Amino acid sequence: MHRQTQSVTNQIWRRAWLPGLLLVLLLLDAGSARAQEPAWELQTGDVVNSVALSADASLQVVGSRNNLVTALDQTGQTRWQFTPAGTVWGVAVSADGARIAVAAEDRRVYLLDNTGAKLWEYPGDYIFLDVAIARDGSLVAAVAEDRAVYALDGASGALLWRTLLPNVADTVAIYGAQQARVLAGTRDSQVHLFNTDGSELWRAQLQNAVRGVAATGNGARVVAVTDAGNVVMLNGATSNVLWTQSLGNRLRDVAISADGTLILTGGADSTIFMLDGQDGAVQQSRALEAAIEAVALTPDGNFFMVGARDGSALFAGVAAFASTFAMQQRTQLLLRIAIPLAIVLLLLGFVFWVRRSAAGQRFWRVRAAAPRATGAAMWRHRSSYFFLVPTLSLLLLFNYYPAVSGLYHAFTVWKPGIETRWVGLQHFETILHDAYFWVGIRNAVILVIAGYVKVFTVPLLVAELLFAIRNRFLQYGIRSLFIIPLVVPGVVGILVWVNIYDPNIGLLNRTLIALGLSDLTNVWLGNANTALAAIIGIGFPWVSPFALLIFYGGLITIPQELFDAAKVDGASAWKRFRHIDAPLLMSQFRLLLILGFIGSVQEFQSIFLTTGGGPGNVTYTPALELYYQAVRFNNFGLASAIGAVLFLVILGGTVFYMRAVTSALEYDA
Repeated sequence: MHRQTQSVTNQIWRRAWLPGLLLVLLLLDAGSARAQEPAWELQTGDVVNSVALSADASLQVVGSRNNLVTALDQTGQTRWQFTPAGTVWGVAVSADGARIAVAAEDRRVYLLDNTGAKLWEYPGDYIFLDVAIARDGSLVAAVAEDRAVYALDGASGALLWRTLLPNVADTVAIYGAQQARVLAGTRDSQVHLFNTDGSELWRAQLQNAVRGVAATGNGARVVAVTDAGNVVMLNGATSNVLWTQSLGNRLRDVAISADGTLILTGGADSTIFMLDGQDGAVQQSRALEAAIEAVALTPDGNFFMVGARDGSALFAGVAAFASTFAMQQRTQLLLRIAIPLAIVLLLLGFVFWVRRSAAGQRFWRVRAAAPRATGAAMWRHRSSYFFLVPTLSLLLLFNYYPAVSGLYHAFTVWKPGIETRWVGLQHFETILHDAYFWVGIRNAVILVIAGYVKVFTVPLLVAELLFAIRNRFLQYGIRSLFIIPLVVPGVVGILVWVNIYDPNIGLLNRTLIALGLSDLTNVWLGNANTALAAIIGIGFPWVSPFALLIFYGGLITIPQELFDAAKVDGASAWKRFRHIDAPLLMSQFRLLLILGFIGSVQEFQSIFLTTGGGPGNVTYTPALELYYQAVRFNNFGLASAIGAVLFLVILGGTVFYMRAVTSALEYDA
């Protein structure tokens, strides 16, 4: 018997060595790909809005939403930091790295030296959205929310000229040195080129809002990217379109090498694209873990930087990037071969083990007997199971599959149809450091408490009053009046309240003015101190038809004999409620506790339609953050992780209420 088992093992080994070797090569190849990761990666703690590089890449600068400008060397070590009084929207670096320009939300443009010391600042009346600097640092250009382009003297910060645009520009670029010219891309789909005196040389009309512009060293080629995902190459002399490449996603920024041979871009789908400057062909691409907000490329095209919405900034060599891309392609090819081969090998090995070894035959006779018997019984009643197949299929497809898929993808970087990459607990670690999520948790707790107050006060009181009416026709008529609002869509009700809260024409402010209380008027949904309270106030006086029906239905099921006995004993209305109504309505209380908890944790509709999470982040909820991560930022993996966290919270709360209310309140009653 021992010889037979050993012979079987040898035969299995002889058949398994080739797939095993392929799997080993696959692991080695994946390890090599990981070794080619970017030179460094920085976590800034908030959205990276802008990145910039010196010509030799010895200086890298990152501007982020947390009011921080960070300068690093090629090893990723922080050299210095500068903190303006607002979000950093744009950074730019001169070719020699001696001058750094900064555009911030504090309505200022700053010029720093290579140690981070402030050389000058230019105060404006509006928020500056982007900044650019000439190669020699002689000219600084900025665009602001007042629809203007500002040209500032690099030495003194004095305003050289200011030109109005037909719309707000989100991006600005400079090419040249002493005779530097300024490019601006606007939200009305135009690219403008300005001369050294601020006069417009040409204007190109594109088809979508321009999010990024860049030019070659001599301005012969100008590249722009749009919200629709188009990369457009323009002739720098005539503004004619040379070619257009559609990448199918919302692009946010663009950079081009000095000779125009290489273009770098990226956007909302988290993918970096490197294009051929001659015809726009995609040379290579790579998916990152978050939406890309900013890119930078050295003039020689050897190094690049990327800033992402999750607060990460990456720096790498273009050659290393290309090598990593090639290795990823080989890895994917090997996976397509190795995984099916491994599955086939396992199946053949199992069949061979069952047929040729005593242990396998014993397993088949003993261990597999019950499953085989179940399978045989199902086959005998196959017609019954056949009719259940449509129902089970629909349940699996539309209920269980999305839930299981969401839980699985919580541990992956997921770009549907493009990439699914396992990252373990990385998304959950991101959630732990996500300020918006924790603000949402705090607001969810407030909404849960407020929801309970609204459900267990007015609807219960109205139900008791309805139940106390002895005339059946009058009771039916009043009850119908309270239930009729159920036919009004919830969205309509919320939008009505948005109009009520309107600061100019809203009913609330107008009523206060009519009563002589104009000092109490407010921008209810736009004030950080009142926005959440205003949302909670929606639906006043909070007679929820659903809760009313639940309580009323519970009251009419209580035996009339109990009420008669309480009346004979002289019990007051409060004592009757305390000793009869409340204990016997405990199942209704439990139901509304659970549903109210689930609804408040998942609160999304009213926030989205009123404030969108603002002003700032004071009305954020976890469900709203989940929506934004999935729909706005295309971070489906992170959105799935937030969904998994909410699932665990809701499951825990539901179990708690099921146990606590049943075992404590009902038993004590």
